[in-house]
Amino acid sequence: MQTPGGKAARARAARMGVDVVTNLDNHRPCGGAPINSDLDSASDNHRVVLALEELEKQARKTFHPHLETRRNVPMDNHGSMIVPIEEHEAKSKRDTLPGQCNLSEMNLRKFTILSLVPAHFQLPLACLQYLDLSRNELWTLPSLASIPNVRQLNLSRNWFANLPESVSDLPRLEALDVSHNMLRSSQAALLIKPRPNEGDGSSSILQSLESLRSLDLTFNQKCGQQKLKDRLCKLLPKVDVKITVCFPRPEGNFVGACAAERDPSLLRSQLEPWPTTALRRRLVADFGEEPSSPITFPRRDVMDRLLELYGEEGNKRTLVKVDGMPVDESLCHELMLALREWKEGWKDSNQERLSIDANNYMILSSPASLSILGSRKRAKAEAKMRTHHTIWDLAHTAMKSVDADFASRYTALAVTHNFRGSPHVSNQRLGRGKIC
Repeated sequence: MQTPGGKAARARAARMGVDVVTNLDNHRPCGGAPINSDLDSASDNHRVVLALEELEKQARKTFHPHLETRRNVPMDNHGSMIVPIEEHEAKSKRDTLPGQCNLSEMNLRKFTILSLVPAHFQLPLACLQYLDLSRNELWTLPSLASIPNVRQLNLSRNWFANLPESVSDLPRLEALDVSHNMLRSSQAALLIKPRPNEGDGSSSILQSLESLRSLDLTFNQKCGQQKLKDRLCKLLPKVDVKITVCFPRPEGNFVGACAAERDPSLLRSQLEPWPTTALRRRLVADFGEEPSSPITFPRRDVMDRLLELYGEEGNKRTLVKVDGMPVDESLCHELMLALREWKEGWKDSNQERLSIDANNYMILSSPASLSILGSRKRAKAEAKMRTHHTIWDLAHTAMKSVDADFASRYTALAVTHNFRGSPHVSNQRLGRGKIC
C-alpha cells in the first residue's frame, strides 16, 4: 500500500507488518502539489495551491529567464538531498577499500542481509572488513557473528529507531555510521544500560568494542542535544562521537523561538518555519544553485543565501488575498459551546506542545491515523478522542461543509485557547486542521 506521511510514518507502518511502497516522486515544489497536475481536475483547495504556484512561476521567469521551469532536485528515497560531489568522493573511496561489500540501495527490507553478502563478496566471510548497508529502509539487524572482522559498518539513511545490539558481534569494529536515521535519545535506544554501583550510574554495550574510534549519529533529529553528546563522550572517551546539535539552537540558525516572536512582514519570518531540507531544495529548484552539503553549508548559510537571492529580486511578489468560506451559524454556535466547556474543564493549563505560545493546546488524532501508532500511543489517543469526540465531530462537520476533500485527508486537529503567533506556515501541521 502507499503509506501517507514521511519517512517516520512509513517506518512505523513497516515495523507493524504493513507492506509499504516508497513514494519516489521528488519533482514537487517545497510544500506544494505536483507542478504538472491538471488544474481543472483539482479540488478547490488543490486549485488554490496550483494557482499560487503559477503566480510564483511567472514571477520567477521575470527575474530568472533562464529558469523556465523548476530545476530537478536530486533526492534519495528517504527525502534527503544528494550532493553529487560527496557521492562521487564516497564512491571512489569505497571502491579502493579491500574487503568491501557494498549493499547500499538494495531494498534489503525484503531480503535477508547475510544471504546477499556471499553473492556480492566472493571472498570468505572472514575477509569482510567494510560492509555498506546504507539506504535500505532497515530498522533491525540479524546476528553479525559470522562476519566478526568487519572494521567499518555503514547503516546511514535507514529507519533505525534503536542502535542494533548485534553490532556487539563485531569486536574489531572501528567506525559505525548510523547517520540520517530516526534514532531515539533514550538509554535503551542508544544501548546505554543502568549500572548503579559504578561511575555515573550507566554503561554502554559499545564499551565492549575496544577498537571503536568513530560513532556517527549526525542528522538524527531526536538525538540533537548537546547534553546527550557530552554523556556519550564521557561513556566512550576513546571514540569520536558525532552528533548534529540542534539544542541549544546553534547561533544564527533561527530568529525568534516561535512565530509569536517574529515580525510577520519580514520574508525571513515567513521562511523560518520551513525545515532546512525544504530551503535547500528551494535554492536548487528556484534559483539554480548547486546542491550543498549540510555539514559545510549549515542552515544559517542557507537562509542567508535565500534572503540574498530574494533581495536581488527586490522581494517583489504578488500579494494574493483569498476570502474564507462561511460556516453555518448554528454549527458555529454548537462548536463554540463545546470549546468553552473544554477550556473551562482544565484547572491547570493543558499544554501538549510547550514550544507553542498558548494557554491550552491539545491535539486530536483522526481515527484513520491511529493504525500506525504503537499500542501505548494509540490507547492514549483513543482515550482522548472518546473524551473530546464532540469537538472532533463538530469541527469535522464544519470542515466538510467548506472543503470535503481536505476533510477526508487531514490527520489531526489542534485545539487551542489564546494561541499567540504571527502568520506562518507550520512545518509540523501541513496535514492538520486547527481551531482556536
